[in-house]
Amino acid sequence: MLQKADAVVVGGGIMGASVAHFLARKGIGKVALLEKRTLAAVSTGHSAAVVRTFYSNPLTIKLAKRALEMFGNDRDALGGDCGFRSIGYLCLLGAHTREAGREVLRCLRAQHVDAKEISPDEVRGLLPQISLDSVVGGIYEPQSGYADPVKTTRSLVEGAKARGLDACEGVGVVGIRLEGNRVAGVETEQGVIETRLVVNAAGPWGRHLGLSAGLNYSIRWSRECDMVLRLPSGFGTFPLISDTNFRVYFRPEGDHEVLIGLGWPKEIEPLDIDAYDPRLDAATRERIERGAFQRVPAFREADYVRGWTSLYTITDDWHPVVGPEPELEGYYACFGGSGHGFKLGPSLGEALSDMILGNTPEIDIHAFRPGRFMEGENFSSVWGGGNRA
Repeated sequence: MLQKADAVVVGGGIMGASVAHFLARKGIGKVALLEKRTLAAVSTGHSAAVVRTFYSNPLTIKLAKRALEMFGNDRDALGGDCGFRSIGYLCLLGAHTREAGREVLRCLRAQHVDAKEISPDEVRGLLPQISLDSVVGGIYEPQSGYADPVKTTRSLVEGAKARGLDACEGVGVVGIRLEGNRVAGVETEQGVIETRLVVNAAGPWGRHLGLSAGLNYSIRWSRECDMVLRLPSGFGTFPLISDTNFRVYFRPEGDHEVLIGLGWPKEIEPLDIDAYDPRLDAATRERIERGAFQRVPAFREADYVRGWTSLYTITDDWHPVVGPEPELEGYYACFGGSGHGFKLGPSLGEALSDMILGNTPEIDIHAFRPGRFMEGENFSSVWGGGNRA
């Protein structure tokens, strides 16, 4: 293991891999990416890996739009094949969500995103087997889609190895070492790495790592579950769909399966991040199936393949914490995706790397700074506080 590095990134999920990739690619020198398990082992690896721009504030839309461009040019922009499939994204609207959906569409168009409102008949044209119960229309993004979360993370790492990125899997971090008010190193279970620059991308453990440097972040954790069904023969193609009426989302998983999870709005389900059951329990499976089968009755004929439980790391306003702590030189936060982390990770990593290197980021992410909560500048959305109401 390295004994000294120009930068140490703690956490091998999408956010850590992204910032490490761009730091190395932009020439900072030797970058150590430390992951106590394997790359994309927890939230990232279990992500539905949706890539879409459907947001209602300009900053998040800009980041999502940039990330969509990057996934569409993954080999050059992200270091390798990310398994991205541009199948389209469709948010189904009911009478109670139509105006919110139209407001999102106005926000998207203001940022020059390719999106449009479509009728129930056009919805059926995208998925003939769908039930249109309570559907009054939808917002459709034809260029959006999904990627492979593990392949994406590993492509980011492999694509920057030649530029100085060293990924250390199986290396747990004990804490951050300080000299006065600046970073001096990272203490791991295998020894100390001297560095003057640390990025806390520890995801669910971002608060724990922050505490080792005297920083106390307010975050929560919630169970997040998905399942995969094998589709009946000849089912056909369809876009990624978010259903605000029956509160599920689903997308193709390859050519013959569908991935399904619980969608907005849903309650927070607290869990112990160090001792939760990664299996999908029967009650949650039934909740997922209930909404999915109501929306697409043909899913009842599909065979259950697998399911899992993972987690969201949630900040106070459901938006990431990214940026420096002014009173601790050499330290940067980059965690708290709140379910948005995969789709925003590449563009956040790109912007944060520019910030660290003293360059002007293409997208100004100052609004994501950790101190925003104390300054009363929380994000909101047309759906209510954060991304859940």
